[in-house]
Amino acid sequence: ENQLGLTWPLCTLVQLAAGDLRLNLGRWVTIIEDGNISSQDNEFVCSEIESCATVILETVQLMTSLADDGEGVITSGVWVPEALLHIRKSLEDALNSSVQYLNSFSCGGQDKTPIAVSDQANNVGRICCVLVGTIASELEVEDLLISPSIDERNMELTKEAEASCFATALSAGMLLCNAMGEKNVTNAERLETSEPLCCLLPCIMSVVACSNPNENVQTAVSSLDRPLVYVMSRFLHRAGGRWNHLDRRSQTDEVFTILSITGLCLLIIEEMVTSSASRAGYQELKSPLIAWKEALLDVEDEVEDALKEYVDTTLQQVGNCLIILKTYQ
Repeated sequence: ENQLGLTWPLCTLVQLAAGDLRLNLGRWVTIIEDGNISSQDNEFVCSEIESCATVILETVQLMTSLADDGEGVITSGVWVPEALLHIRKSLEDALNSSVQYLNSFSCGGQDKTPIAVSDQANNVGRICCVLVGTIASELEVEDLLISPSIDERNMELTKEAEASCFATALSAGMLLCNAMGEKNVTNAERLETSEPLCCLLPCIMSVVACSNPNENVQTAVSSLDRPLVYVMSRFLHRAGGRWNHLDRRSQTDEVFTILSITGLCLLIIEEMVTSSASRAGYQELKSPLIAWKEALLDVEDEVEDALKEYVDTTLQQVGNCLIILKTYQ
């Protein structure tokens, strides 16, 4: 209490949640490796992971709101600098645990995440992706990308990293989210619910927009090229399918959601095409972009005024991406 002030109970709770998350993710990896997916104890492990994640995600929201308050947080007397640092350390521990979990199934550059193993496995993977996307968005992405990679044979940190632990985990997370999105393609739920990739998009944007000239950072960013092109292409295809089957008059909230999330994907595509060194396979994006352009042109004169601005903006973004792809062809 003397060190952390009035917030010591919260600091302790978040630290315990991060510790329990790490322990239960380790147990879950063991369960998968042993093939005991049907064990009754699994429900308890998954429930613990979900509860810990809830505490951590609520804490991220709290820290974000405190950051918006600026210096008023310290002058209020409730929070002391040591408490804020304590919370940050716990959040970083939770991020590291999630990164390690995703890396457990991504050795050798091949996605080995057990998508079809069980709904519980999917849920644990989704939780880790949400934690990575949420926590990493509040940290300095350059620091995350400089972290060393993992050698696939002995799982030890390598001195000359080809790609960071964070980059390989992000790649595995993107592929995992894409697989779950493909599985939910006929799901009638909202896009944000059926597409776990949405939780990673702000983090992906920060990574592709990273301009740090550090060689390790650029190598890590480049390592995401191939999975990112594939995932963006598939996501645009699925989102386009939802758009075409949407009742745009009665489902206005979903219309805005689809256009907003698709717009973020288009910004990611624009950034990664213009900044990439290789641009290998980027023409794979052309087909879904053309499909989106045609779909938006078909409704441009039919949509209500409230939607027209969003449709026009998205249409312009699609056009920009197509021009950029042609430029770097």
